[in-house]
Amino acid sequence: MISINVEKCIGCGICAQDCQCSDIKIIEGKAQPLFKSCLNCGHCIAVCPQNAVSIDGYDMNEVIDYSKNEFYVEPENVLNSIKYRRSIRQFMDKSVEKEKLIKIIDAGRFTPSGGNRQPVSFVVVQDNMSELTKLTLDVLNDIACSYEPNENDPLDSEKKRYSVMWKMMHRQYNKYGNDKLFYNAPAIIIVLSDKNLSFNPYVDGGVAASNMQTMADALNLGVCFNGFFTFASHDKNIREFLNISDSKVVVTSLLLGYTNNKYYRTVPRKSAEVNWK
Repeated sequence: MISINVEKCIGCGICAQDCQCSDIKIIEGKAQPLFKSCLNCGHCIAVCPQNAVSIDGYDMNEVIDYSKNEFYVEPENVLNSIKYRRSIRQFMDKSVEKEKLIKIIDAGRFTPSGGNRQPVSFVVVQDNMSELTKLTLDVLNDIACSYEPNENDPLDSEKKRYSVMWKMMHRQYNKYGNDKLFYNAPAIIIVLSDKNLSFNPYVDGGVAASNMQTMADALNLGVCFNGFFTFASHDKNIREFLNISDSKVVVTSLLLGYTNNKYYRTVPRKSAEVNWK
């Protein structure tokens, strides 16, 4: 619930103008919330020049005043960072500090979501990586063994390739201990989104995951999105192992760890397909 400090408020009306829900009005020279349609998005907190607004239920100590020196990033540096990042599949035998994992999660939870419903949550696995690896490979192997060709499916060739790959990965792990699924990453963050809260759970979770990857890069950690785990995540045993409720979908997962890999340049990509109108 929004609270406005009437002693600080100067009635400038900026918060009312910026409120997408029209849930703030200027009454007798002071801003007053109407408590009818507020999303608790915090725009009023951010835009108030007098710092007169707060929201109950949030930690207001998290609010930081804007400073260009601390907030501004050169656009070309942002683009270069995006171009330079690589998916890492070679991890050092070194654990990831909890402080860094918390910063990565913070990058996800501060990501915007539809209607500010904040449906995204996370599972962090470190100590039980070997158990999760075996469990996931067993599920993928079962999926691979049930594969049946479908010539009408445009992705059938990829599904066939995956089925062969998953059987091989399962066999190599059980026989030789070669981890071609999680690549011996010391940590994985699984990004969940609650379909009972979000109209677009995969969009909300995917945007959060992208910001998390950017944060991990800034922390000098190697990152790899793992789509194979998402294929297996519907399995009852996996969901019970990770305590994932029925309302939550696994959007993606991020393998995290330190790496010795060094890259000296960016790589090319296809030209953008754009329809200008």
